[in-house]
Amino acid sequence: MDSRTQAIVDDLKLKHFGPLFGRLIRYRLGIPVVLLVSSVLVALLDGAPWRCAFMGLVGVGAFALFFHEFRRYERDGFSARSIHANLWAGQLILQCVIVGTGGIASPILAAALPLGFLSSLAASREERRWLLGMQLAWLLLVSIVQVSGLVPGLPLRFMGTPSSALLATGAVVTALALVVSTAAGSAVRTTFDNMMTEVFAGRDELLATHRSYAGALEAMSGEIAHELKNPLATVKGLTQLMAREAGRPQPAERLQVLAGEVVRMQGILEEFLNFTRPLVPLTVSRVDLGELCDEALVLHEGLAAGQGVRLERVGAAHVDAVCDPRKVKQVMMNLLHNAIEASPARGRVTVSVSAPRPGEAHVAVRDHGLGLALELGGRAFDAGVTTKAKGSGLGLTVARALARQHGGDVTLANASGGGCEAVMILPRELPAEVLSPVHGVAHVG
Repeated sequence: MDSRTQAIVDDLKLKHFGPLFGRLIRYRLGIPVVLLVSSVLVALLDGAPWRCAFMGLVGVGAFALFFHEFRRYERDGFSARSIHANLWAGQLILQCVIVGTGGIASPILAAALPLGFLSSLAASREERRWLLGMQLAWLLLVSIVQVSGLVPGLPLRFMGTPSSALLATGAVVTALALVVSTAAGSAVRTTFDNMMTEVFAGRDELLATHRSYAGALEAMSGEIAHELKNPLATVKGLTQLMAREAGRPQPAERLQVLAGEVVRMQGILEEFLNFTRPLVPLTVSRVDLGELCDEALVLHEGLAAGQGVRLERVGAAHVDAVCDPRKVKQVMMNLLHNAIEASPARGRVTVSVSAPRPGEAHVAVRDHGLGLALELGGRAFDAGVTTKAKGSGLGLTVARALARQHGGDVTLANASGGGCEAVMILPRELPAEVLSPVHGVAHVG
C-alpha cells in the first residue's frame, strides 16, 4: 500500500473508528472499579495483604490512565496516537492483573488471547511484532519465576497449589495460543489492507482512464472544430454564390462539392460520436468470423473499385467466436477502409482469418502501401492522431476500444515485404470479467 493510499485508509479509520473508540473509553472507566472490588474479594479469600495492595495500586493506576485518555478524547478527539497508547497500556494493565491473580495459574490468563487478537487488528506490522514479543517475554519471565518457586505466594491459595508440570504446560499452551491469535488478527488485518489497496487501485485506474478520456475528448473537440471549419466555409461560400445566381442553371460541379463536403462533415461527426458515447453493453452470439469478413468485403467493393484496389480473402474457411457481431463488423469495416485508402492504385488488400493459438482468433487486414509512418511511433491509436489530410484520427481509437471490450485487442505494424498489417485479436470464448453482470452482456442466438 503506497503512502497516499495509506493516508486515505488512516483517515477512514479516524472517521469511522472515532465514535466507537469514544464509547469504548467511556465504558472502560468502570474497569478500575471492578479491579478494586475484585482485589478486596481476592484478598479476603486469599488472605495475602500484598495482593490486596498490589491490585489496589493496579486499579488506581488503571483509573488514572483511563480517565486521562477519556479527557484527552473529549478535548482532542480520536487520533492515531490514541491507538498506540491504549494498545500498550491495555497490555500492561492486563499483565499486572494476571500477576496479581495467580500468574500462570490465573483465571484471567485466557483474556490475553482476545486482547492479542484485537491488538494485532489495530497495530501496524512492526508494532504487532513488538507486542507479541513483549507478551511472550512476560509469559516466559512469569513462568520461570513461578515454576522455580521464587515467589511462593503468587498462586491463589484458595485455588490450590498447581504442580510445576501443570504450570509449564499452561505457559506453553498460552504462548502457542498467543502466537495463533496474533497471526489470525494479522491475517484479518492484511486481508483488509489488501482489499482496500485493490479498491483504491481500481479507483485510481478508473480516474486515470477518465482523465485520459477527458483530455482526449477536449483535444478532439478543438480538432473537430478545426476539421469542420473548412467544409462549412466551402458550403457557405457556394450557397452564397448559388443564391446570387438564382434563376441561372447551376453548375453540377458545385452541387457535387456541396454533397461531398456535407458527407465529409457527417463522417467526422459520426466518428466523434462513436468516440464520445460510452461503450454500450455487448450483445453476443457465436458467429463465423469468416462470414463477417465476407460481408465487410462486399460493402467495400465500391470504395475499392473507385481506388483501383483489389480485395482478397484468404485463410481458414471457418473460425467461430463468441462476440457482438455488430461491433466486430464495425472494427473490420474500419480496418478495411484504412487499408483501401493506404493502398496505391492497382494495389491489393488481403483479409485473413485464423486461429493461431487455442482459444484465440485473428482477423488480419494487410495493405501493400507505404506502411506505418515512422513519425507515428506508438501513437497510431491515440485519439486525433492521423496522417490523412481529411482524417479525424478517431477510427483506430474506437476500433481498439471495441476489441478490448471483448477482452481482445487491435495491433498495427509494418508487414514484411511492404505495407501495413492491422490485426484484430479476439478470444473465441469471452473472458469471465467480460461476461460479468457489470458489463451488461446479453446472449442471443
